[in-house]
Amino acid sequence: MSPGVGMTTTTADAAHPAIRVLGAFAVWVNGRTVALPSNGQRVLGFLAVTGLEQRRDAVATHLWPAAAPDRAMSNLRTALWRVRQADPAIVRACRDSVRLDDAVEVDYDRLSAQARRLIAEERPDDATVLEPDRLEADLLPGWDEEWLLLERERYRQLRIHALETLSSLLTSRGLFARAIDMACAAIRVEPLHESAHAALIAAHMAEGNRTEAIRHFNSYSRLLADETGLTPSTLLTALISWD
Repeated sequence: MSPGVGMTTTTADAAHPAIRVLGAFAVWVNGRTVALPSNGQRVLGFLAVTGLEQRRDAVATHLWPAAAPDRAMSNLRTALWRVRQADPAIVRACRDSVRLDDAVEVDYDRLSAQARRLIAEERPDDATVLEPDRLEADLLPGWDEEWLLLERERYRQLRIHALETLSSLLTSRGLFARAIDMACAAIRVEPLHESAHAALIAAHMAEGNRTEAIRHFNSYSRLLADETGLTPSTLLTALISWD
């Protein structure tokens, strides 16, 4: 289904206009959430996720693919007008293109950048500033939009790898409880992802809890067999040894 029409107005911490696309969609202006109709939400969601200046006709085609071109462009003009009623500066539009204003903060941009730095090991201290609860949130859940399919898969892979990397980093620092929590978060995103299970088993082994490691290995082995008919790799099996 498409996003809902209304949102509750509540106080928020954002000093600048902000858009949340991880979890329930929301827009903040002057520190308070604002209500937008569905078409306004869809335009802002598209611009927030793609993060680029877009041609007007491309936005209209992506958001209203079944409509005639003239009708799709009319829908876009109406949606932009609705958005400007909430904040005249949140979107920058000219004759041929449209984009978010540079001052607009998007949670997807912030979390994605942190995750990429962590994976690239450019900022190991991001282990202390990453927001794991936000990393578990889906990208615009409940939105039935064709353009979102690839974006969701890209973000799903990014957050799994970030959570796995974070778990391994925390294990290396001896922070086993948090490492286990991050590995479990990665598993919740994708229950069959072997490297996520490897991160969890490695954390248990590093803490000296071989029984827990073996218990989880056996549980994953059963799940893998039931779902795919496969067995764990030799690399995963090797993790439960004391070598």
